[in-house]
Amino acid sequence: MTTKNTRVDDDGGAYAGSQLQIQIYVNRQSEGLTREVFERLPDLALLHPRLNWVSPLEKDRFSEYQDTAFLKACGLEHLSDELKAFWPRRGPVWDALASIEFQKDKNNKGILLVEAKSYPAEIYGSGCKASPTSREKIEDALDRTKKWCGVSADTDWTGRLYQSANRMAHLYFFRKIAGVPAWLANINFLNDSHSPTDCETWQKQLKKVKAELGISGEGIPYTADIFLKARDRGELSL
Repeated sequence: MTTKNTRVDDDGGAYAGSQLQIQIYVNRQSEGLTREVFERLPDLALLHPRLNWVSPLEKDRFSEYQDTAFLKACGLEHLSDELKAFWPRRGPVWDALASIEFQKDKNNKGILLVEAKSYPAEIYGSGCKASPTSREKIEDALDRTKKWCGVSADTDWTGRLYQSANRMAHLYFFRKIAGVPAWLANINFLNDSHSPTDCETWQKQLKKVKAELGISGEGIPYTADIFLKARDRGELSL
């Protein structure tokens, strides 16, 4: 028996929260979203790239992708074996994805990974629940990522901030293992009616999150925190 997903309508449109907001921005406000990404990721903007938003798209019932499917969506399916060697199945489900084209090298594709949140409590979870075999691979990947990020090896990345950690691990995968230009955008929605959070509160909370992850100074390269005004669900039906 299949249980109906009450978080989305029959067309896959979300009713509330960060899932709804990222659907609106990708499908109704993509130009503004791209501008915000370039503003907060100036090293990406300097390359004069083209961002092609590939999920969550209305024509695909707002599907979100993981594992080989997210590589395929971005035209990077040739990296499937390398990703499997780095991370076990059932990896991150990406809130949004964009493939990146570069004017000077149109044969070289990049990727923008997006994690979206509507309120700070969404950042925290119950930690890594992988099997012993998968956990060994995960911990190895996280250790390599921590070293790349300049984070102490004894910092716990498998606890309640595991979701943030595994997203950074995938940024590491693209940058250092696959040699693919990649960026990670953490999009935080302001004053969502579901659980209103203003910019100051977000910034204070994100500072605590980074401290708990052992991240200091200017943070992790190729990442940015982006703040966007929450929009009304009615925009999705326009």
